[in-house]
Amino acid sequence: MGAQEQEEDAAPSAEKKHQKTSKEVYFSVLPDRYEPLIEEAEEETPEERRRRKEEKKRKKKKRYKKYKKNVGKALRFSWRCLMAGLQSMASVYSTPVSAVSTVVTEVNRSTASKA
Repeated sequence: MGAQEQEEDAAPSAEKKHQKTSKEVYFSVLPDRYEPLIEEAEEETPEERRRRKEEKKRKKKKRYKKYKKNVGKALRFSWRCLMAGLQSMASVYSTPVSAVSTVVTEVNRSTASKA
């Protein structure tokens, strides 16, 4: 019977942990002339707003200029690589097969004679 009593004691403690309770909520009535507090630092003059917008535009323009420069460099380099590859392919395809074998054997003979 001792084991059954322990199980019964454990069950109510588990139920107590999951009990739902209500929270106290406080309501207050606002006066008719309620004005929210506004700090003076939050208010800005039209001139300050214009200056802030110009600064933002200047930063954006500078960032775009940097991106444009980097993209331009990448495009120029890739175009150069593409053209070099196409030119080498064109030279390989345009030379006759007999001339290629002659040039290769001549190159091999000249390197062998130097050694």
